Amino acid sequence: MLRAAEAKALLARMSRWGCQLQNVDPAAIATTDLDLVVIEPMVDAAANSSLGRERIAAMQRKPDGSRRLVIAYLSVGEAGDYRPYWHGNWRERPAEWLGSPNPKWPGAYGVRFWHPTWQQIVFDAPDSLLSRIIDAGFDGVSLDRVDAYSDWEGERRTAADDMVDMVARLAAKARATRPGFLVVAQNSEGLLPIRRYRAAIDAVSKESLLFGRNGPGVPNTPEQIAWSLHFLTPARRAGKPVLAIEYLDDPAQMAAARQRLAGLGFIPFFGNRLLDRLPAGF
Repeated sequence: MLRAAEAKALLARMSRWGCQLQNVDPAAIATTDLDLVVIEPMVDAAANSSLGRERIAAMQRKPDGSRRLVIAYLSVGEAGDYRPYWHGNWRERPAEWLGSPNPKWPGAYGVRFWHPTWQQIVFDAPDSLLSRIIDAGFDGVSLDRVDAYSDWEGERRTAADDMVDMVARLAAKARATRPGFLVVAQNSEGLLPIRRYRAAIDAVSKESLLFGRNGPGVPNTPEQIAWSLHFLTPARRAGKPVLAIEYLDDPAQMAAARQRLAGLGFIPFFGNRLLDRLPAGF
């Protein structure tokens, strides 16, 4: 178990990372030289089967014996009908906190994330997803769909504040048990000016900063990039690592993106949209 200072030092020294949410092979990950890897903690959701402590501990060591951070994926703003908490009748009679299906990701549903029942599922109960992740020995969580607050602002005026509150409470609960537990928040850079939110997270991961907002491999507009950098650059200067995910496979685009991201002080990872494999060459 890492102490808080050790975990933050490893995070600060990180130069190579990856993310794999499907086809996770712990033995293959253990052979890489990645400093940090984000993985799906459920290897067989249908069977409610998760990675055990032994396999996580094996992934936490690189081939040279040095320490690797192994971070669990955790969606706080969307539910999945393939998750063990899902009830089969929710499609016909949705739970009161359940929202509309996500047309871009079959099986994913929006959630009223401020609802106590959803928060109990995610982090606020002894058998929550967060509790299982901590008990399994992960070094932290990567929170997905933090930006889901923007989907609900028409219905709930306090949606942004509610998301900040959820992330802060989740982080506090995790660190009360494991002081060195890391919290990475994906996207949602618009929340970074909020001091309580910045204090709750250890790093930011940003998808498609340079490419892909307007189509696969299509460069983002200068205005789109500038909007994100307006929030990400001060966070990086304040000591929050920025982990950049670009969904690219063209070598020239990857080289250009790597150069620009390095100039910004961000740490790149080039993956495919399904995140079902680690990058070649690691």
